[in-house]
Amino acid sequence: HQHQHNNDDDTEPVPEPGTMLLMTLGLGAAGGFLARRRKQR
Repeated sequence: HQHQHNNDDDTEPVPEPGTMLLMTLGLGAAGGFLARRRKQR
């Protein structure tokens, strides 16, 4: 039963800390890039 539960949990899309960190870094980089372009222009 434990194996089935573990497999089900793995199947579900769970946001991992690494994924959240990458998304946050990507959004931050995009925001900073746009801000720089606006300032330059």
